[in-house]
Amino acid sequence: MKIKTANIFQVFNVNARPADVYDLLMTSEKHGAFTQKSAEINPVEGGAFAFCNRNHTGYFLKLVKNKQMVLAWTHRKFPRGHFSIVDITLERTENGTTCVTLNHIGVPETCDGWLTEAWRKTYWEPMQTYVATPAKEALEMV
Repeated sequence: MKIKTANIFQVFNVNARPADVYDLLMTSEKHGAFTQKSAEINPVEGGAFAFCNRNHTGYFLKLVKNKQMVLAWTHRKFPRGHFSIVDITLERTENGTTCVTLNHIGVPETCDGWLTEAWRKTYWEPMQTYVATPAKEALEMV
């Protein structure tokens, strides 16, 4: 069966170092703390993950510490057996923040709209809020 797909491309800055953003995304406890949803992460290439109360699952295809994560990623609402590719890159900006680039490739067209918004509401906005709160001290963010 052929599935029509779309891509989601988002760029934003977060007021934290790339190492801190990487840790938020790749550590089960920290990921769960900023999304307020459970996360199970085996942070090695080939390692499995389950994010957002097990709604997103898959495997890490490539990890470059503090710089890039490439995931084979699926969602409960995707057609059975369909995986997309999530490529997240982190780059330090001149003013010390992190530029996060998300390229989500192969999203079923039927999921493109709500998933585009879900990335913002579930990840990027809560991450911005989380790093701006006193909880960042507990994460050793300086």
